[in-house]
Amino acid sequence: MKKILIMDTGSFNVFGGAAKTAYDTYRYFKESGYRVDLFGDFSPIDKKVKAIREEELKKGAYDIVMLNSVRDIPVVERKLLAGSRGKTRFVYTDRGNLLDNFKKAGVKKLLPKMLARQYLISRMRKWLDFYVALTAEQEETAKAFFTKKTRITMIPNWYSAEFRIIKEAGKKDCAIYVGRLDERQKKVSFLINGISEIVKKNPELRSSRILRIVGKGPDEEKYRNLSDLLGLSANIEFIKFAPEKDLVKLYNEALFFVSASEWEGMAGTFVEAMACGLPLLINQRNNTTLSKKPLKKLVENGYNGLVYEYGNMGEFVSGFGRLYSDAKLRGTLALNSKVFSSEFALEKSMKKYMKITG
Repeated sequence: MKKILIMDTGSFNVFGGAAKTAYDTYRYFKESGYRVDLFGDFSPIDKKVKAIREEELKKGAYDIVMLNSVRDIPVVERKLLAGSRGKTRFVYTDRGNLLDNFKKAGVKKLLPKMLARQYLISRMRKWLDFYVALTAEQEETAKAFFTKKTRITMIPNWYSAEFRIIKEAGKKDCAIYVGRLDERQKKVSFLINGISEIVKKNPELRSSRILRIVGKGPDEEKYRNLSDLLGLSANIEFIKFAPEKDLVKLYNEALFFVSASEWEGMAGTFVEAMACGLPLLINQRNNTTLSKKPLKKLVENGYNGLVYEYGNMGEFVSGFGRLYSDAKLRGTLALNSKVFSSEFALEKSMKKYMKITG
């Protein structure tokens, strides 16, 4: 019986992201009869699971080591590689969109961080057995970056079975954003300013909740202050870390999902929202390419959501207004979104990982 180590030392700013998918992988393989260890802090998800500590890691103890964060590369090199791979195969899933983000990191304050990460992944190029891309862009970049010894495969992000429409959801009354509160990438200030513009144009909404912001991060206080400064305390509700059951309920009480990020890979929150039957309102920089031949995007404008030009406030406000006020359009997009999301069920992705593990 194969023994697998699943690693993720990322942080929990929302219930989801790379750490959640790492835990999903752990649970799936464990239920399939594999011997599986976890490395990282997974207590926000499952307080009962006991993660292995770095000092307990031993070279050659695992058949497969699955990495989900660039932070784990030094740990692998210190404890598991030690100059010889032996029988262990190493798999890296690029959930942080590391290769493509380096190309897009034009903001000077991001460059030192991206250079450091690029340095780490260039070291991994020497010993990595499998690179898992989540998008067609990642796959294309990886083929040019890695040597022939690294096998490259594409496995899209997924949602777990918990993200379904539930009967106990309350009244649908607002849009929702779920994600890290970090202006460098997520640009949540754009969403807040957008709500301000919507209220100015529609004064009858002055006392209505229009947007829920779920998550935490370095700019949380800044966003709360901006909302108060613009007089939006009744229009925007902030919710910090939400456990899975609560997050599913929040998705299902929303009208649609919004994003203003400067860049994304294949965001897990997008897939979760679609699984709950939400249309997406995202900009073109967030619209992941799933395949290039034929061209297939995560959101087909007018089918399962609306796409606006990045940074274009007029287009965002227009798209938000359409989804907020047109129940018929929203219902059609929601149905299509739910149907489309079936392509990203956990079981489909796990079968592909099973092929890697052999």
